[in-house]
Amino acid sequence: MAQAWGGMLFTATSEATRWTASPQTANFFEQFLASGWMAKNPLVERGVRRDHAGFLTDLDLFTHDELDAEPMYDYMRRSGGGWHLGTAIAVPNGDTLVINIERRHSQGAFLREQAENLDLYRPHLARAALLAARYTQSRYEATVSDLEALGLAAAAVSLTGGLLACNAGFAALMPTLIQDAPGRFVVMHRSAQAQVQDYLARTRAAPAAAAGASIPVPAGAERPPAILHLVPVAGCARDVFARTACLVVITTAGTDRLPAAALVQGLFDLTPAEARVAQSIAQGLGVPGAAARLGVAENTVRSQLKPVFAKTGTSGQAELAALLNGLGTPKLP
Repeated sequence: MAQAWGGMLFTATSEATRWTASPQTANFFEQFLASGWMAKNPLVERGVRRDHAGFLTDLDLFTHDELDAEPMYDYMRRSGGGWHLGTAIAVPNGDTLVINIERRHSQGAFLREQAENLDLYRPHLARAALLAARYTQSRYEATVSDLEALGLAAAAVSLTGGLLACNAGFAALMPTLIQDAPGRFVVMHRSAQAQVQDYLARTRAAPAAAAGASIPVPAGAERPPAILHLVPVAGCARDVFARTACLVVITTAGTDRLPAAALVQGLFDLTPAEARVAQSIAQGLGVPGAAARLGVAENTVRSQLKPVFAKTGTSGQAELAALLNGLGTPKLP
């Protein structure tokens, strides 16, 4: 209908851009995003600010002189595009859904008549966006509820650390272990909170490369020791409405006994050898004692301790032992 080259559907949020595109223009839009133009896109900025319940063309938002002087348009013309027809739809979950239809510069500008023809379809698109966003939210809630049925305290967390959904087990850990602060959840331990923020920052910078992490939280006066497991939401689990950076699953442990090597291995993603070394250190054996008990050289124990410290977020044998024995003293912010 619009005699266009292709199109793009994306959500514009303060956290990240989720998108999908026509096969013909997928590489074009991928390069556009990779070049950083979305962060300085005057078309989206003016279109959203206009708050028009319909499609808009470039010439509805800019003069010809403004278009010729705009660096983004120069880039898009050189890359094969250059004319746009789009609409922005606000969704109750806080996202703004943008539909952008692209033409090559050589085809000439979209006409107002073409925008008005597409306006007939906008109510259907808005209803579809609303249902999709609500369905996504229901998936968050269903996921954390399923984890609660397995006895796990869990929450779905956005790229900025905001709680999108949490189960009763997770809520029960407030406020001694975590707090639901405005716009983000906060771990009541300085080092653990810093590690969570660092993880989210790395995930925002490179979502596709996100990996899981386990963050220890030592015991406090009113709480047992705990492990925060950060499980990334990636690949086909994401769509244009998926604002979740990760699932946060919290495992707490009693202080009356040392965790089994198998549990330590699973909690921190250790190898079996690393788990045995960690447990030996937690029992107070030290490097020589651990080496004698395990039948290996002391240098082998030292080399295995390096990844153990990295994976558990500890910096020495005493801190590792305190973590596994639940004897650590919290450093509250």
